[in-house]
Amino acid sequence: MIINPIIRSCIAAAAVALIAAAALYLLPIAKDSSVRADAGVTTKRTAEAAGATVLPTDPKLKIEPK
Repeated sequence: MIINPIIRSCIAAAAVALIAAAALYLLPIAKDSSVRADAGVTTKRTAEAAGATVLPTDPKLKIEPK
């Protein structure tokens, strides 16, 4: 029996999708590695810890360009 190539492609795509969904479902998800924000940490302290500098925003122009 010859299966239409379009149907064969749809069956293959559905099989790949099912395998991928099963793999994602079965993978262990580490709850401990989630990112948590500290209440006392400011943007400036975080930037300094990363070696960056936080600069103030430029003042607004009196006449805005169009």
